[in-house]
Amino acid sequence: MSEDKTPLDDNVIEGYEYDGITELDNPCPNWLMYIFYFTAFLAVFFLGYHFGSNSKNQILESYAKKLKDAQAQQAPVVEQVPEVSESELVALLQEPAELTSGEEIFVDKCALCHGEFAEGLIGPNLIDNYWIHGSGKISDIAITIRSGIPDKGMAAWKDRIPEENILQIAAYIKSLKGTQVENAKEPDGKLIED
Repeated sequence: MSEDKTPLDDNVIEGYEYDGITELDNPCPNWLMYIFYFTAFLAVFFLGYHFGSNSKNQILESYAKKLKDAQAQQAPVVEQVPEVSESELVALLQEPAELTSGEEIFVDKCALCHGEFAEGLIGPNLIDNYWIHGSGKISDIAITIRSGIPDKGMAAWKDRIPEENILQIAAYIKSLKGTQVENAKEPDGKLIED
């Protein structure tokens, strides 16, 4: 049997045959090698950029300086709550439209914690003469609604609803004083006599 030499035989590596499989010495295609060289160049470039450059620190310092300057230029915005006298607030109790608006907002925003009729659920009942915060005046109720009681889980509503609605809710709550509701929560707080 004569051995025919084929071009394939030039690439055969001596001694690398196993189970009838012959290993050939074929080089990688040029396009694959170009990708490899380009990736190696990028790796060297990014290593140099990351470890050898202070530009990132300079960018961060520049950003921090600009942020500090912008914060210094902004004047703190203090929302002015219009002063309303207690007598003007008490006058809301005589306005059925104001009380109706207060009731609608109370049922929408406050009933989840205080109950639909202010009988108290998670939060305290609001129909008796006992007050945990304030003295039961409409202005005190409005302050509590406006600023909330974070320790007790009550959210501040000043940024969520307009001041007019806060006053309507406070007047509505004051109008509920002395109402009788089944399953009302026990009184909590300090007794305030009007």
